[in-house]
Amino acid sequence: MRKVLAVLIATAMVACWAIAPTDRFEVLAQEAAPRLDRIRPSRITSGAPTFTVLLEGKRFVQGATVRLDGVDLDSSRVTKDGRAMLAEIDPSVVAAPGTHTIQAVNPDGMTSAAETLTVVDPDPDLTLQLDASNAAEEDQQFPLLFPISGQGFSKRSKALIWGKTSPETTFISDTELNAVFGSGFTEHPARVPIMIANKGGRLSNVQIFFVVARPASIDSIDPESVEVGDEDLEIEVFAGNLRPDAELVVNGLPVEITRRRDARLEATIPAALRAQPGLISVRIQQDGIQSRDFTITVTPTEEPFIYTSAPALIRQGDTRETIEIVGANFTGKHKVLLDGEEVNPRNSTRRRLTIVVKKELLSTIGTHTLQVKDEDDNLSNVVSFSVVPDVTVSTLVGERGGFNFDVDCVSSEEARFRRPRRMAFGPDGLIYLTDQQNHAIRTINPATGEVCTLAGATGIFGYNDSGNPRDFAVSFSFPNGVAVASNGDVFVTENGNHVIRLIQGRGSAMTVSTFAGRVKEETDRDRQNRFKSTRNGRSGYFDDEVNNSAFNLPDDIITAPDGTMYLADANNHAIRRIRLDGSRFIVETVAGNGVPGFADGFVPNARFNTPTALALSLDGRFLFVADTNNNRVRRIELATGQVTTVAGSGLGGTSDGPAIEATFFQPIGLAIDSEGILYISEVTGNRIRRLDTEGNITTVAGGDGVKFRDGPGLEARFNSPRGLSIDRQRGILFVADTEHFSLRAIQLP
Repeated sequence: MRKVLAVLIATAMVACWAIAPTDRFEVLAQEAAPRLDRIRPSRITSGAPTFTVLLEGKRFVQGATVRLDGVDLDSSRVTKDGRAMLAEIDPSVVAAPGTHTIQAVNPDGMTSAAETLTVVDPDPDLTLQLDASNAAEEDQQFPLLFPISGQGFSKRSKALIWGKTSPETTFISDTELNAVFGSGFTEHPARVPIMIANKGGRLSNVQIFFVVARPASIDSIDPESVEVGDEDLEIEVFAGNLRPDAELVVNGLPVEITRRRDARLEATIPAALRAQPGLISVRIQQDGIQSRDFTITVTPTEEPFIYTSAPALIRQGDTRETIEIVGANFTGKHKVLLDGEEVNPRNSTRRRLTIVVKKELLSTIGTHTLQVKDEDDNLSNVVSFSVVPDVTVSTLVGERGGFNFDVDCVSSEEARFRRPRRMAFGPDGLIYLTDQQNHAIRTINPATGEVCTLAGATGIFGYNDSGNPRDFAVSFSFPNGVAVASNGDVFVTENGNHVIRLIQGRGSAMTVSTFAGRVKEETDRDRQNRFKSTRNGRSGYFDDEVNNSAFNLPDDIITAPDGTMYLADANNHAIRRIRLDGSRFIVETVAGNGVPGFADGFVPNARFNTPTALALSLDGRFLFVADTNNNRVRRIELATGQVTTVAGSGLGGTSDGPAIEATFFQPIGLAIDSEGILYISEVTGNRIRRLDTEGNITTVAGGDGVKFRDGPGLEARFNSPRGLSIDRQRGILFVADTEHFSLRAIQLP
């Protein structure tokens, strides 16, 4: 009996031991539920724009969601250490005072305790406006100081960042504060809510500080070159700053990632992409931002092969032109056949050969062929380039080096400007031009050259609309961009006032008003007298109705056929749009986010650095942008929000060639002709360039030196050319030659 009892006890102990891990697992699973310690902010004022809520705690598992009032938010994301979660809160949630519950839910269904988000009405006497410095890239390693304007501030006012008091708030006046945005607030890409708190817990309205993500960077790809084939291609991409949501985009289309590691992605490229000789572009996309492209070459054999040569067009009479031959499998022993005759390359790599074309060949219009021959006399495929007629540059109005201001209409011989900036054709056939440092808007008859002053007849800077309380004359401050609607309304952007003005009517019936931008009325009579102004424009970055929006050095502005206006908000590094929403005009950001930089991808994460000029494609699908301080031309697909680079390597220079490899010195003006060819002016390069429909950049006119000269494009010289406008019927490109104080005309071939 004792034996049986001992066996039973032993069996029971084994059984208990065997089930213990299961019991322990269940306990651990219970302990692994997410723990929510706090949410930021826990209080926010009604009427807030879209903002990011930050959940702090422990055991947030990748794939967890933020649950708001019982609904899981699609924008939920978990930080790498599992100690924080973020999600965007829609404005409809906080449109009125009330309370809302927020929880964290792990993928296994385990749910945290709930925290409460309280919505209160803002204090109407306490308002907040972030000025231009309202964005930064993630992981800033130093605190950021940013100015705050508004009203109702006191020495006890505190800036609240994500509901937490700023490390330092400095009182300047009842309308100005400075606050410090600590480096800890930039750990994650987010729309960070900012409020001001006064004594008694009174809160201001909400403004957003944008923290934007860093793009991934491709270090190398294996393989870098492959032969034409009919099998799928396995690739390994080695990169930095990879995130869990990283995607591979190949020739513009996403491909499935077969394996992920910390700094490596593996994927399969479909065989169709290597079926023909060519270039396969690979980029990484994450958080809506794209890395720079990395290229895999596809060649038919191990023998030499040419993809393209550049420039494809050379101006007749050019005397020192080099041609870059881009291909694969080149060696230092290769020769180039130019029209069948051997030419020694000046430079040689495995992918590129450079040859010099003698001036005798460039004196006659015609087409020429290129081939590459290796040491075994194997010949590559044939490509060609053409010598085309040169353009002619003339002066329409303005005297080189001379400046003045004419209030009345004058002839082309008498007309004077002071740094003309941008121009646009009106429905009346006139050219409307911003005469920037005369603070005026002028019109030019392209047929006769007659110049008239439309608005800003004082010739001095200021800010007065029609019907102002002091009855001052209408005045502008450094007008910049100009657009003319189909009904004749003229829209003008101003660098000095950071607003958009509207000119309606002509002559004695003309009125000038402020169409968009934030304005402060000047009530101090002494200041009114000193500056001859009754208003002050306020810089900033804010989307809203037009009279509550804010800009910072707005530049070019254009109108689309449907009446939508697009403008380059240069110092906000963003492209903005103004459209009619029901009965009101609203301002929206199309691309960019206030942070200078370079990143292709989807808006709003794509970044620009001082975008200045715009042009709309003939079909209205694409908006081209002169990204001046990135030395690139970018393109926005308006239907999808996809931003890509169409020209410019990013390096400063004047080299022609394939669009992405060509270089610019600060592109600043754009115009499109009737064939879809894009013309580009360079403010520092002093050249007019052309992007053709085949993807090649060539120089149209201008060159080294700034001494004024008309004549053939090869000989003509400009000095800081800016605005461009094109007469598509007559094939004339007009150029605002800013530092020559003149308007030039290029007769295109």
